[in-house]
Amino acid sequence: MHEPPAWDSAFRERHRHDMPRWQTHQRLARIMAATRTATLRETMPGLDWRGYFDQYLYAPLGWEFKINLYPLPKPQQMDLSQIETFRRNPCLSPNWRYVEFCRQGGRFRFIAEQRRRMRPKVILCTGQAEEEEFLLAFGFQGVPCSEHHLQPADLVKTLRVYSHEGTHLVICPKVGGPTGINSDTLLDAMGAFLSVWLDASDFPDVRAQAMRAEPPAGTAHLAWRAMTHSQAGSASASAV
Repeated sequence: MHEPPAWDSAFRERHRHDMPRWQTHQRLARIMAATRTATLRETMPGLDWRGYFDQYLYAPLGWEFKINLYPLPKPQQMDLSQIETFRRNPCLSPNWRYVEFCRQGGRFRFIAEQRRRMRPKVILCTGQAEEEEFLLAFGFQGVPCSEHHLQPADLVKTLRVYSHEGTHLVICPKVGGPTGINSDTLLDAMGAFLSVWLDASDFPDVRAQAMRAEPPAGTAHLAWRAMTHSQAGSASASAV
């Protein structure tokens, strides 16, 4: 069954028993909520991470959307029908050919074009091993890099930042896992780090929206967040 490109009310109802187990999305919701709180310099009712996850994450006309670098799941995550289709298509099998098809074909060009058209302020890429893939996909090859250190407590996480055409692309460890951004403290710190490039105008009518089930039209272009997930390399990125 084809899922909608956004988490609308029908999607949430259909997956209401599954969503409590979606830990990666919950962590991303915490980063997004922390970004908004740090930008506005105040805590808003209904805009903590759980409220954000339950009502706002990937909502229609909302503040972010999800896009995959590699749109197909990993071969080990496919069902039997997907595996059979994958094997029969010469562009998809073996896996390295599919990866090159995305990288050199229209997939990465499409993502770069969307970045140029939408002009996000921040793109957060989670998965340092796939750094070159993110740079290629978003059109950041050859852009100078600066390193920053995220250390809200004892653990230090290295972030690599590329700035180009008004967009800041941040490469960080994966969200979760033993060596990733895996604690509430680190997730909140990441949100605060991203907020330095934002201001209150990026979150219009946030007080009224805190009490609504879905953000109204007119806000999507102001805070464009693309959570990009690399299925082939288990990398993900978010853009603001």
